[in-house]
Amino acid sequence: MYGRRRERAEALAHRIPGCSVAGSPQAVVDSCELVFLTVPDDAIEPVCSALQWHPGMAAVHCSGAHGLDVLERARQAGAWVGGFHPVQTFAGTEADAERLAGCVFGIEAGEPLRGYLEVLACRLGGYPLAVDGPNRALYHAAAVFASNAVVTLAAVAAQIWQELGLPPEDAVRGLAPLMRTTVENIERLGAAQALTGPVARGDVETVRRHVSALAERLPELLGLYRDITRQTVALAEQRGLDAATARAILAAVEAEQES
Repeated sequence: MYGRRRERAEALAHRIPGCSVAGSPQAVVDSCELVFLTVPDDAIEPVCSALQWHPGMAAVHCSGAHGLDVLERARQAGAWVGGFHPVQTFAGTEADAERLAGCVFGIEAGEPLRGYLEVLACRLGGYPLAVDGPNRALYHAAAVFASNAVVTLAAVAAQIWQELGLPPEDAVRGLAPLMRTTVENIERLGAAQALTGPVARGDVETVRRHVSALAERLPELLGLYRDITRQTVALAEQRGLDAATARAILAAVEAEQES
């Protein structure tokens, strides 16, 4: 393997039986039959294009958003090319490897590489999912909503708590159990049935109070609240929110904008 930070590469290699750190990316390509390019998305194509690939080997990126076009240099050299994307978030800790178990791997490749990558996903304790070409960007957008957007919303919720004079650590301590239970309910019941809160209950006045408070104290968050509430109304309708109440909630969330 090769890494820009040799000390980190050596630490990882030490945990993998039979693994050693190469002196350059080309040295990895020259000594391996299957090479994973675990680099930032925008670096995949230039890194791939800078290497001399060999016929019959395989070049695989781990991007969720990119198709196989970014590996064109390797394909032209006669290498098999593929995408192998774990639908999981990694924070750069030793616990990351354990998080592979149970996750989905978005795979794009021709045979026989596709079959090998599917087997690899299963051996890692995951589930292979075929995601080809034009669908990869949309598939990755879904993952961004499920992970990155959750982090952003947690930060927004903490910002609101800090507006009350509470320190950031209290916001995290107070909101984390709520978020954990919400995710557990989604996994157990599905999104629509896991939905709780004022929109699910049809509490129009509560939504109206939220809009008023945000408009007065945190107006920069009002647009986000409106967008989320619109989507939440649509979800609540799936679990039985009546049309009249849905219209009333949507009217309440737009009221401050119209005034």
